[in-house]
Amino acid sequence: MRNLIGIVLIGTSAALLGTAALSQTGDHAVERDLKIMDQWLAGKQPGEPVSCIPQRQIRSTYYVGGQTILYKISNNLVYRNDPPGGCPGLNSNLALETHTPTGMLCSGDIAQVRDYTAGYSPGGCALGQFVPYRTAK
Repeated sequence: MRNLIGIVLIGTSAALLGTAALSQTGDHAVERDLKIMDQWLAGKQPGEPVSCIPQRQIRSTYYVGGQTILYKISNNLVYRNDPPGGCPGLNSNLALETHTPTGMLCSGDIAQVRDYTAGYSPGGCALGQFVPYRTAK
């Protein structure tokens, strides 16, 4: 039996945000991140946490202050993940890399923060539970 291990890069937000994000630091960046998180979760209600989500359903991601990762599945569903202890070094200008053999992101999976432009890894974290936020009916 062959064991497949895939590398999945989660996060294209740096490319979407461009140089405007690179010029923001400190409180302005935190304010921006919180505002974007509010927009992603607006009108949605949190549900019961789940342990895993399918990677191929993730349409986009956003990182909030090294503490929270948002995974947008659709306009009606966003998963929020708050890694225990945060995710040091993670911000919207970097990528999050995971190695998963199942095609699922699961709590406890190790994610490595990557800066592909500079060619280094400023840290990593273990993913927490995934809290679904669904549009209220």
